[in-house]
Amino acid sequence: MKTKQGRVTFSAVGLGGRASAYLSVLHEIYPNDHQVVAVADPDPIKQARARKDYGLRDNQIFNTDLELMEQPRLSDVAVIATQDKLHLRGVQGLLAKGYDLILEKPVATTLEELKQVAKLSKSFPDQMVAVCHVLRHTLFFGKIRRILESDWFGPVVSIQHNENIGYYHFAHSYVRGPWNNEQTSGPLALTKSCHDMDILLYLLGDAHCRHISSYGDLSIFNRKHYDPDTMAPMCVDCPQNESCAYSAPRVYSSGKIKSMVFDLSSKDKVRENLGTSPYGRCVYHCDNNVADHQSAAIEFDNGVTATFNLSAFTATAHRSLKVMCQFGEIRAIEKPYLIETTDFRTDQTTVTELDVHDRGHGGGDKAFMKDFMESYLHGAPFNSTLEQAIESHAMALLAEESRKENGNAKCVSEWMQELWQNGQRKTDRTQI
Repeated sequence: MKTKQGRVTFSAVGLGGRASAYLSVLHEIYPNDHQVVAVADPDPIKQARARKDYGLRDNQIFNTDLELMEQPRLSDVAVIATQDKLHLRGVQGLLAKGYDLILEKPVATTLEELKQVAKLSKSFPDQMVAVCHVLRHTLFFGKIRRILESDWFGPVVSIQHNENIGYYHFAHSYVRGPWNNEQTSGPLALTKSCHDMDILLYLLGDAHCRHISSYGDLSIFNRKHYDPDTMAPMCVDCPQNESCAYSAPRVYSSGKIKSMVFDLSSKDKVRENLGTSPYGRCVYHCDNNVADHQSAAIEFDNGVTATFNLSAFTATAHRSLKVMCQFGEIRAIEKPYLIETTDFRTDQTTVTELDVHDRGHGGGDKAFMKDFMESYLHGAPFNSTLEQAIESHAMALLAEESRKENGNAKCVSEWMQELWQNGQRKTDRTQI
């Protein structure tokens, strides 16, 4: 593992919510061990923030990732937090310049891109690429894994895993927002849930996925549910504005969306801020095409089976799961972070509430950056690398293929075997 003495220098390629979250952790925990030296982002507001927060000069700020990549290497590490479709070119260009990377997921948006990423994982073996699968760094999932590793309840037999997106979050990000269209971002199973596939692999240790089958559709947020006689393309003009669950003024005045705040203090402000914004559109009259619900059945090579359910139609945004073992079961839910275990031999049930106060993915953002810095500065083990991310992305993308083929089962292990046989190195996940 690469080590670095002195301050670690960072370039942020994309200064949105994700990069800002990681840089905030550095400021909090490693104020004397890091320095932000460059930012690439076209948004003038974010460029102004880069000047204010990081003291950057004009020659340290770039309008695009391409402009930054034209320069000689500017820092030790580059944080790639651009829109999903730009990730691959960022990885290619920045690795070629010699950067170590913090790479926001997804690492690729198609299976063909994923093959290119796999080649890169071998072509630059001396450079660190940390993939932001932050859930595996959380106290919550770490605790569940330690229970399983103890073998107290015997081997895992099956898992039920649910990602409850939250109706308001789905409307914001996947109907009105930048992840609403597969052509400009990627399929929902990938952009929202590649790290859920990663968590299943993480919990099962050295298991690999064998088959995956998936069903789902864009059932609700489509033009079939739009009535031009009683609705309007923009919520501010809609007669159902006050009664619709997905009304933009209602959603954005609820305080449930933390990443974007509109001034809705008066009727004039509501019209000014949501009257022409893409975030003010009717959810039944947008350009979205990603599924709004999806289910997958998964078989692993150790005989474990799992189901994964992904849905927009939940009251809150959280994950829940049940792990069924030979001698007991584990039930777990986020927000609050509760883990319940029942021992079949005694019928004793124990409930543990974890002390989780950090908001960013239940403390995952902070723990991920801490693990990264300890690895980068001191050579500590790091378990969220580019090569490890390939299989979870393949699972998500093949699940989407299966969904489009009415549930036709896909052989993930065969796809992975062909990938590694074509000159790539196979990950030894037993070392994770």
